[in-house]
Amino acid sequence: MNVDAITPQTKVSSLIKANPEVIEALAALNPHFSKLRNPVLRKLLAGRVTISDACRIAGCNLDDFLGKMKELRFKVTTEEASHLEDTQPVLDLTLTLETEEILVSRTLDVRPMLAAGQDPLQTILKSLDSHERGQALKLINSFEPLPLIALLSRKGFSCRTERPEPDIVITWIFRTENRLTESETINTSDDANIGVANRFEQILASFTPGQLEEIDVRHLEMPQPMVTILQCLSELPAGNGLFVYHKKVPVYLLSELKERGYAFCLQETPDDKVNLLIYRQ
Repeated sequence: MNVDAITPQTKVSSLIKANPEVIEALAALNPHFSKLRNPVLRKLLAGRVTISDACRIAGCNLDDFLGKMKELRFKVTTEEASHLEDTQPVLDLTLTLETEEILVSRTLDVRPMLAAGQDPLQTILKSLDSHERGQALKLINSFEPLPLIALLSRKGFSCRTERPEPDIVITWIFRTENRLTESETINTSDDANIGVANRFEQILASFTPGQLEEIDVRHLEMPQPMVTILQCLSELPAGNGLFVYHKKVPVYLLSELKERGYAFCLQETPDDKVNLLIYRQ
């Protein structure tokens, strides 16, 4: 096993990639981690969740988690002593359901999708597309969706979670900013490379053939393009780039790429498709 020292912000997927024994070790530590045994759910969730997130979702003590990783010969930095509360996202608790201005427009239970090994992300995002300021989505899940909350906070939403029963988590999702159209979302990006053909060709030419990997997701149904691209990036060697053949501008993927520290450049093709080049600066 060859892995850098881990911290509470290390992704669970990195642990599993370095040592597959992590799956059974975590399942023995806390029954909530038994979901990692499902290869589909593992692929969908582990890449989005940090150690800190996983502990909060499962109700597991952070020191116990890191102690188990030490048993598997992982090195833990001095950050291990930091409290879990210091790393969790801040939830907006100022909105209350009693406020007459809040309209619960839909209830969405994603537990059946997760049980079937499906990623509910795109279903959730589509449910929120038509939401206006003051509207709320009631999301029912079996755990607190911390990566989703972090993503939505960057898109003008606030979230509040409740646990009415041990295995039920309700997340109230409120739109607190005016809704942007897809084109407006793209235009507000600070990445000046979008749609600039010359810039795309310049960056593409900076990679040697051996430094560039290609995937084609045009034939995949949502949300598989995003899942497939993120999985490929998690396995991409340092210094390499990923060339993606896509059927449209993947707005939500671009937001996720920026959050993960990737740069990207898009090129429209004559058949109204999109080429996407992803790399680290």
